[in-house]
Amino acid sequence: MKKLLIAVPVLALIGLLVSGYVFAPSDKELIQRALDESTTAAREGKPSPVLDHLSRSFTYGGEATSTYDISKLIHQAKPIIVIHDPSPQIDGESARVVSPVSVTVSFMGQDIDSTFPEVNIELKKENGFKWLFVPEPRWRITSVSAQSLPSN
Repeated sequence: MKKLLIAVPVLALIGLLVSGYVFAPSDKELIQRALDESTTAAREGKPSPVLDHLSRSFTYGGEATSTYDISKLIHQAKPIIVIHDPSPQIDGESARVVSPVSVTVSFMGQDIDSTFPEVNIELKKENGFKWLFVPEPRWRITSVSAQSLPSN
């Protein structure tokens, strides 16, 4: 009876670990989830790598502005970001998405819609856990860069 009391939890734990590997989503699905989480966070005004890039690289009249003020303004504007071609190029533990990206922002009652023709989104694979002990890989956006200014 004691062996049964020990065997059942051990088998359950092994079953959870195996199911974590067997039923794990593919890297493409995990990358899509990371992109969706980032664009949703931007829409809700929460911190995201895309918003951080926009606030760091914003210039007005050729002059750099205070990144804190721009970051605050962008977070309050809650932009809608659409990645038109989210298909990743995966290379081991890193991936890249190169796609046109549309950004729509409401500012002072006016909608401003811009499209960046080529945005490079770099991602890195990280190991995480769900339920404290079941391994679950995750992809995190590490950098966002645009090749040129947006077209209207």
